[in-house]
Amino acid sequence: MPLNNQSLKKILGAVSSRSPTLSRRLCFPRPPSTVRYARVSPVATIVGGAAAVTGAAAYLLQPTAFKEENAAIFVPQISSLKKDGGSSNIQSPVRALNLADANEVLRREQSSKLFDAGNGQRGRCDVVRVPSNSPVEDEFVVGTQVGPGRSQWTFWGVFDGHAGWATSVLLRENLISMVSDHLEELPANAPSPEISSAIIKAFISVDDSINAAALAAMNGPDAQPGSAEVLSAIAPAIAGSCALLAAYDPRSTTLRVACTGDSRAVLGRVDADSAKPKYTAVPLSKDQTGKNDDEYARLTAAHPGEEETMINRESGRILGLAVTRAFGDHRWKWRESDITEAQQRYWSSGPRPNSRTPPYLTAEPVIEETRINVGVKAGSTSTGGGANNQQQQPQQPQRGDFLILASDGFWDHISNEDAVECVARWIAAKKANNLRGTPPSLLKDKAPKRNEHWWLDEGRYVEWRATPEYFVVEDDNAATHLVRNAFGGSRRNLFCGVMSAYPPISRNVRDDTTVQVVFFGDV
Repeated sequence: MPLNNQSLKKILGAVSSRSPTLSRRLCFPRPPSTVRYARVSPVATIVGGAAAVTGAAAYLLQPTAFKEENAAIFVPQISSLKKDGGSSNIQSPVRALNLADANEVLRREQSSKLFDAGNGQRGRCDVVRVPSNSPVEDEFVVGTQVGPGRSQWTFWGVFDGHAGWATSVLLRENLISMVSDHLEELPANAPSPEISSAIIKAFISVDDSINAAALAAMNGPDAQPGSAEVLSAIAPAIAGSCALLAAYDPRSTTLRVACTGDSRAVLGRVDADSAKPKYTAVPLSKDQTGKNDDEYARLTAAHPGEEETMINRESGRILGLAVTRAFGDHRWKWRESDITEAQQRYWSSGPRPNSRTPPYLTAEPVIEETRINVGVKAGSTSTGGGANNQQQQPQQPQRGDFLILASDGFWDHISNEDAVECVARWIAAKKANNLRGTPPSLLKDKAPKRNEHWWLDEGRYVEWRATPEYFVVEDDNAATHLVRNAFGGSRRNLFCGVMSAYPPISRNVRDDTTVQVVFFGDV
């Protein structure tokens, strides 16, 4: 029969979970707690539409079964759209970083360490890394290892990876140890040429190991297409990396820099004769690209007749690659048949067009050597007075040199001279206990720079340069200070925009950027 309001009220009123008997009221058992969606059966004496209504009503009056269980195991409730003036408020998931947010991202991977600078003085190393790729391809390392005669040396490394992260991670974990293994075979008084030769052999040995392990795994008798073991073995050869390694002997205060690729080392050489602290920028490496005349001559001599197809002099690229020396990078070193096999069986990239006489790349570094002026902290003493009358004598405080090691993501935006100037300003502000100031220029013979805030060239992304008029001093860490100014400095909108850029478009804005600033003495 059809239900009217009075009939419906009567049925609903008869439903109760508290009734002790069935004779006076309808009683429905409580759904078991283990059932996600418990179903209440209608009473047999009520038929048709009334049965359906009664069943639903009885269930609604019960405590819902799934509320007694862990809500995390159930499909979640999707929130409603936020309304703004009656309209849907749909927002971008990408955050526009304000200055405080951008500072937090910039400083996320900064650190500082102390080391033995020699002459009884301590040095300090500041480091920061700002990723762009995900996962990041830049790696770095700082630590001590044995040198000739098993003396303790300090090492710093910057490894700028490309086409993946496997090669740069391998170098972070192994290159310094390999260099140390070669150096400790030398006597304590080994001449400089022997030390340089040992470092070169270590670099080549690591790269040879990378490629030999990859080819052995790929061509092994048990190698199967898509093998996980082969994929692991060939990864450091498939990707590539530059390497910039600084090795410091505190006994002789000698610094050696070995460079493979286009990461760069620049020394801030203190002017000891100046009444006020002045620093000169001294490059300790030269970018190894096709724009480098020495590299162009080396490659064209090794591959005669390939000048037109091998190197683009305008871009500096060799068969499409930005650097002329690197670890890994199998497509610039292997035979075409091996490259094709790696591509077809293990999903790597194919041979490079116009590759005729590989290898085109080498991991052999170019080494520069210099003596360091070690700074002296006020109140320091030295031993003097002769062998039979040694006394502690006070030393005059003096400034020391500093070293900047950085991947090309930093040098893309700043010159050697301006980078040294930027650190000089940081030192002056720190000495004045004012890491928020902007003291006058401390760089000798600073050449004028272009004045554009930023510029657009046809067919390219927006570009900018870091120059002293935009420098600020706001960080306790000198490496962080350098990156802040390279990415905009006082141009807050530019800085926040650069730091807000997210993968993958962040590669159009900034590269992975790693900077180490090494102070030889008190700062």
